[in-house]
Amino acid sequence: MDGTEFRLLGPVGIWQGERLLGPTAAQQRSVLAMLLMASGRVVSVDRLVLAVWGEDPPGSARNAVQVQISKLRRILSALPGAELTTSAKGYSLTVAREQVDLHRFRDLVRAAREAPKDAGATGEPEAAVAAEVRAGELLRAALHLWRGPALSDVAGGWLPETLGAGLEEERRAAVEECAAIDLRSGRHHEAAAELSVLVAEHPLRERSVALLMEALRRCGRRADALALFRSTRRRYVEELGIEPGDELQRLHRQALEDSRDGQNGRDGRDGRDGRSADGSGSSGGHGSAPAAASAAPTPPDAAPAPPDAAPAPAPEGTPAADEPPELAAEPAAEPSGTPATAREPITVVTAVPQQLPSDVAHFTGRERELAGLDALLPAGSGAAGDGGRPPTAARITVIAGSGGLGKTTLAVHWAHRVRDRFPDGQLYVNLRGFGPTDSAMTVAEAVRGFLDAFQVPAHRIPATLEAQTALYRSLLADRRMLILLDNARDAEQVRPLLPGSPGCLVVLTSRNELTSLVVAEQAQPLPLDLLDRDEARELLISRVGAERVAAEPEAVEEVITVCAGLPLALAIVAARAATHPRFGLEALAGELRDARGSLDAFEGGDATTDVRAVFSWSYHTLGADAARLFRLLGVHPGPDIAAPAAASLVGIPVPQARRLLIELTRAHLITERAPGQYGFHDLLRAYAMELTQAYDAPEERRTALHRMLDHYLHTAVAAGRAFTPHREPITVEPVRPGVSVGEFVGHGQALLWFIVTCPALMAALQEAAEAGFETHAWQLAWSLTEFLDQRGHWHDQRTVHRIALGSAHRIRDLTGQAHSCYALGLADLRMGRYDRARGHLVRALNLHRETGNAVGQALAHGALNLASEREGRHDEGLHHALRALKLYRAAGHRSGEAYALNNVGWAYAMLGDFQQTLVHCEKALTMLRQAGDRRGESAAWDSLGYAHQHVGDHQQAISCYRHAVDLRRGRGERVREAESLHRLGSAQLAAGDRAGARRSWQRALTRFDSLGHPDAHRVRDGLTGLGPVADGT
Repeated sequence: MDGTEFRLLGPVGIWQGERLLGPTAAQQRSVLAMLLMASGRVVSVDRLVLAVWGEDPPGSARNAVQVQISKLRRILSALPGAELTTSAKGYSLTVAREQVDLHRFRDLVRAAREAPKDAGATGEPEAAVAAEVRAGELLRAALHLWRGPALSDVAGGWLPETLGAGLEEERRAAVEECAAIDLRSGRHHEAAAELSVLVAEHPLRERSVALLMEALRRCGRRADALALFRSTRRRYVEELGIEPGDELQRLHRQALEDSRDGQNGRDGRDGRDGRSADGSGSSGGHGSAPAAASAAPTPPDAAPAPPDAAPAPAPEGTPAADEPPELAAEPAAEPSGTPATAREPITVVTAVPQQLPSDVAHFTGRERELAGLDALLPAGSGAAGDGGRPPTAARITVIAGSGGLGKTTLAVHWAHRVRDRFPDGQLYVNLRGFGPTDSAMTVAEAVRGFLDAFQVPAHRIPATLEAQTALYRSLLADRRMLILLDNARDAEQVRPLLPGSPGCLVVLTSRNELTSLVVAEQAQPLPLDLLDRDEARELLISRVGAERVAAEPEAVEEVITVCAGLPLALAIVAARAATHPRFGLEALAGELRDARGSLDAFEGGDATTDVRAVFSWSYHTLGADAARLFRLLGVHPGPDIAAPAAASLVGIPVPQARRLLIELTRAHLITERAPGQYGFHDLLRAYAMELTQAYDAPEERRTALHRMLDHYLHTAVAAGRAFTPHREPITVEPVRPGVSVGEFVGHGQALLWFIVTCPALMAALQEAAEAGFETHAWQLAWSLTEFLDQRGHWHDQRTVHRIALGSAHRIRDLTGQAHSCYALGLADLRMGRYDRARGHLVRALNLHRETGNAVGQALAHGALNLASEREGRHDEGLHHALRALKLYRAAGHRSGEAYALNNVGWAYAMLGDFQQTLVHCEKALTMLRQAGDRRGESAAWDSLGYAHQHVGDHQQAISCYRHAVDLRRGRGERVREAESLHRLGSAQLAAGDRAGARRSWQRALTRFDSLGHPDAHRVRDGLTGLGPVADGT
């Protein structure tokens, strides 16, 4: 192989390393996918047409396929060994089998299935065991090739719905086979994690449910296994009208028998022997606290750049008691004889999204359309639908029309009028279906945004798009919500976002009619046309006043004619008239008339819908400096821009930039979407891009982009110094003249800047990589690492550092590669992908070793220590902690040495050597207090508390934990504060202070529940174990 990979298992494309070679168009990806799946066989043109357009192709389809074939040839011509040939019957593509991820997946699965057969022929038990292990490794390697739903970004729906469905079935079968092997090999937790995601996607898949029930039972989670059976049986009965099969019934009986035998351990061992070695049933083995109440060890800070900044994620898809009810398995029924007070009810606050954009102050007209929308509303709560039957599906309407007609304005205005009819909230997303670039929002982006609106914790979001979509629909179930899907491109973009709940109402806006939604989902079409003359006149009256309109009727009629009843054009003309009351309407009409024809029509189709004349008029009223800023805003890639970034873009002081932004806002060429954050409509963005390409030289545009990237990079580095003061810095080039760099005082100010600016930083990073500013790309990713890690945005962290790694590769920057690998490993570690994490971290370690960066090596060892601790490899964890300590000392890095001492002490605690923990952590505490590092000091106090607790000095442990709690509360570290409160409660209980333990655990539970933290169930179980509140307790 030459490093080229043809991918079908996820987004379709041709890759070399981390660099995408193409194709960039969805139709090309469809053609490529069909050719690759044929594996060298001839594919007819008709078959390719079917793949791209389905059963209803346009008349030009065959010619279009030939165009896509020609474009593919240009990409493939540079790849050795790839041959695209033409014959009378069609086309064939020949590439090496091992270069296609689908073929490699199938070969690995086939080899996994053959391994036990080959071993069975020998008749040797040892060979059979080895073959089983080998089969599991092969299946895991095969599944790692998947990067999302197969064929996820091809054109149309035919390929994903036909061939893609079959590929997904192959993946599911491989997951089940791998899980079955894991169960036979004792890897119960790994099996449960994988199967939980699969069952969330396919809750009626009997084999998956059976395997998950067995995995849960063997993990000692009998209650979860029983709850899974009950929910599955309910689905079978309600949706299929049948009972579950014999295997599920058998597993149910076995779980019930386990309960009668008392096998309900929560320690992660096989449910058939859920007691600890001393027979006490306690998994902790230290002190007198119940096992359920013992705080699980949480690893300390790995280094000044903290691998411990966020909690370890629960396995993706695993129900957790601290989630909203839609995410958690139903509570298990208590065994007979169990007191009713044994389990407290779970109370969870579920987010109520309120995402509607602001309404316009003066909305006029559209009475017919508003009445049509009102007709969609049910007569009352629970009102019957057609035929007197209650509705069983969500109501959907499609507001369709050309650009500038006010589709969004109408939808938002009506949504505000009826928002009280939807008490569970309103969701809104701009799907960017039509804009200046081919950047329509993906389904994955939209679903992730909605999950964030529901405040689903990052570590609880499943990895696959199918599972995320299923979770989104589950959150909408039985809710009354209004969902506004704005600016949709086609039905395929929208369909996964439609809810299943009959209590929801969906309003779609699009420039397409979305006929297939009308046919298949019975969406109600609401076509939007130009305003009639009376409505247009009312709009002008509402904006400029009745007296001015009445005083110049002929000018008003001319304005209405020139604007062709297009609301966007009328609104801009009215704004100019309102802001210049001394200008006569006749003069404005003359300006429009004179400017007409200077620009081509945009999304209008004929001269009567020419909005560019209005845009050019607005632009030409600007001063020279404001006009230059507006043009160069077309260079900025992010959704919004702040004054310092705009100042850097044009190379002027920030106060001057603010004045120019105000001028642009008054001209309605941009909008202040939030205080200090500016943006503009997609048509205006396209207009600005066209202007800068026409009037600004390429060198000037590139220089402006360079200044903007300098601003974001240097400001992010400055924010990082305030956000994580003890982090080892990187070397960045000096800023160019004219660049503004922000300054920050304290952690809170830096955190707020990162929250607001993160989308722009990520867009700038992408633009830097594409425009050849490779160093800016990886250094921007580096500057985001701490923020993304500590906020739990691990999916975003993986995305930006994959881009960064590709940029660093292209310029052969080993330092950039090392930092990117470290951050990728950290993200995978947080998400529980330990094999991937270890691979990235070892690579980072080797690269830092090659560049002679001792601190970088120490960071990598610190993260490897954390990975080893998570996997229960405590001897290996101690090795990495000691290596990090040695490297920090050799480099004279005092802060790193202190963190490493604490990590070494913690590693000894995991091995049961608490005296060594006390020695190392007390040294760390002294150093951290001398350095004024209160974050590190809190970690050391927490480690010392853990050690004192386990040597029986409970009062000293309580004192240490209280120090940690106070420090962490003062810094706003809610997760760490809750973890220390949890352990404080365990120490108080061991000391006989049941009332104190209850107070600490209640405070911890409140914080864990608000954060969606996976440890909430441990605290809740501990409180349950304390029993009902009695006097004095």
